[in-house]
Amino acid sequence: MKSRLSLLLLGATALTACAGVPKPDITNPTPSYTDRYRPTAEATIQRIEIVVEPGQMQLGSGERARLNAFANDYLRYGHGALVLETPSGASNSDSASVVAADARRALAEAGVSYAAIAGGTREVSGEAAPILVSFNRYEAHAQECAPLWQQDLAHQSNNQPWLSFGCATNANLAALVEDPADLLHPRDEDPRDSGRRDTVMNAYRQGEQTHAERSNEERIQISNAVQ
Repeated sequence: MKSRLSLLLLGATALTACAGVPKPDITNPTPSYTDRYRPTAEATIQRIEIVVEPGQMQLGSGERARLNAFANDYLRYGHGALVLETPSGASNSDSASVVAADARRALAEAGVSYAAIAGGTREVSGEAAPILVSFNRYEAHAQECAPLWQQDLAHQSNNQPWLSFGCATNANLAALVEDPADLLHPRDEDPRDSGRRDTVMNAYRQGEQTHAERSNEERIQISNAVQ
């Protein structure tokens, strides 16, 4: 009788203990380090000015070199059109129009397609004004990491990562990413290799092997690598 009573009391105690345990708050989960220190990307404008003197008919060697470097940046980081803006109503407007045409040719020679170059004008009164060349790009930003010496890594009573865990990794990602726009959305996929797909499918239909032929030397090298 006493043993049965003890079992009943033990079971009631266990149920009471279980009932007293708070349920996890699934509506407000603990953020992981990828969420807490996720790098961000912000749109910005990269721009250079091309100074045009009255009567000038072409780009100077220095301006041509700057424009070539600018075109390389556009091909690497640019999004949207490359805008070539000439002044209208300025004392050098006629010369700027001629130099702008030369600048367009220089950009095309640097690898920028004519279709990607958008021309435009801006109203300027009186004084000489430069040609503006610009494009949209993105810059990556990472949060500043809390110093490790300000944290007690030996005592984490809540069993969660310390404050700056993962921060350095995400900061490195922001510094190394080729195009910060990749942090916002994935790039478009390249078109499939239809020719190679047709070759493989034809070989499959005819009961032939679908992989490339390997020489005996390649098989020996693969075998040695596996061993």
